[in-house]
Amino acid sequence: MTLSLTRHSPPPVSRDFHFVPATPGPQIGPVQVRKSKWTNPWRRGRRVRGPVHALLADGQGVWAWSPGDPHAEATRHESVQDWITSHPGCDIGLWVSGQLVHSLERNATSAPQNDEALRLNARREFVDRHGDGAADWALATWKTDVARGVCALGGIDLVKLNQHAREHGVQMQSVIPWWYHAFQEARQCVDALNYAPNGHVCVVEGRQVAWITTTSGLLAAVRQLTLNTACIADLRTEIGKVVAQETDHRLAPVVLGQGLEDGSRTTDLGALVLGRLDGVQPPQWLRPSFQQDMR
Repeated sequence: MTLSLTRHSPPPVSRDFHFVPATPGPQIGPVQVRKSKWTNPWRRGRRVRGPVHALLADGQGVWAWSPGDPHAEATRHESVQDWITSHPGCDIGLWVSGQLVHSLERNATSAPQNDEALRLNARREFVDRHGDGAADWALATWKTDVARGVCALGGIDLVKLNQHAREHGVQMQSVIPWWYHAFQEARQCVDALNYAPNGHVCVVEGRQVAWITTTSGLLAAVRQLTLNTACIADLRTEIGKVVAQETDHRLAPVVLGQGLEDGSRTTDLGALVLGRLDGVQPPQWLRPSFQQDMR
């Protein structure tokens, strides 16, 4: 398959794809979608105060990229709070690893729901699966012409984090799942993903895998998988399971990411691999930026 870099960015999944904190209170009720502190003022025409730092939070800490040097590797910090304390007055765009994100699929063939009903039903399902603590998780909804779904932020308290940021003069411009960024990059690299009747993008973060299905270039479903070990063999097994269920094999699955112990050897995956899959941090070509993903 030939790779082609498009000259323009593919359309986003949703122009309002960001996490919104749960409405305070012990009861599980409708979640009010209000103007969030973490929406994107740059997109709405309001100026941000300066270059926005990109952060990727995972279960062990946070990777941070400086906006001033596109070639510098990410630096490691203990937590988002720790980074904020050390960088008062800066603005950040926060991406969140699959280790901290939970997803629910909502197919287009299901009974139509408005956003409020979709969030309410999703929160109930998250509580059923993960316990009462899920009642306070922040939610983000995505929707396309073929499907809609909900993600939950299970490892970061956005209310407390935003309070900590305000105390240090830091503004959080966005909070978005990492798989969304990687998915957008895959669509830019592999032009066929934007047109194929069916496609798959596999975002690897060590043992955590986000398996994204597309229909005519549109996001149709997101499933989260956990490999037994962070190795090529286990990833190949999961890819084989998905491919075996497909009747249309015209487009090989597109795989990208990092964190596999033997991720430098990917020739036998039976997929189109973008770059290497090893390394403890995302590769430089996949590094995020605020303006890049807020399209």
